[in-house]
Amino acid sequence: MNTLVVYYSHTGNNKYLAERIAKDTTSDLYEISPRVKGFLGQMLASLLKISFGIHSSTKNIKDYDAIILCGPIWMGQLISPLNDFLKKYQNDIKKLYFVTCCGSGEDSKDTKYGYNQVFEKIKSLMAGKLEFAESFSIELITPEELKGKSEETMKLRLSDEVFKGEILKKYINFIARIE
Repeated sequence: MNTLVVYYSHTGNNKYLAERIAKDTTSDLYEISPRVKGFLGQMLASLLKISFGIHSSTKNIKDYDAIILCGPIWMGQLISPLNDFLKKYQNDIKKLYFVTCCGSGEDSKDTKYGYNQVFEKIKSLMAGKLEFAESFSIELITPEELKGKSEETMKLRLSDEVFKGEILKKYINFIARIE
């Protein structure tokens, strides 16, 4: 299967995840480049559900059998760069997998700020092209002493040193499902 991993990352967590997926699946890699770069502008656009747009892809999306879209979820929202990518290339995508490294965990996945409502939005937007979506919560790498301290938890970053245990098991299952 000819696959492209497309990502947007503000903190580097989703970049780490995308690069790892691309390497482990021998896929091409492409970073979404929003027209407005700043975090505040991206957050505002995401919350107000407006688009500042993205730069056109340097990859021909039609050439790929599958797209693995990787990016964050902010406050229970499909962020603007990811939404813009899906809308722009909706007709060119044959099969989609969505993956996120986000702050919400299993216990909050169905809340206002959880990831399940974002997964449902993508499913609806992509009209049958979404194969499945997966969340890699930052809480999976949170040390015991930081559990319950959301501000400190959100500062944690994915790296080879912390990508073990539960998050690695979940990742291996994710890779097996797309191959």
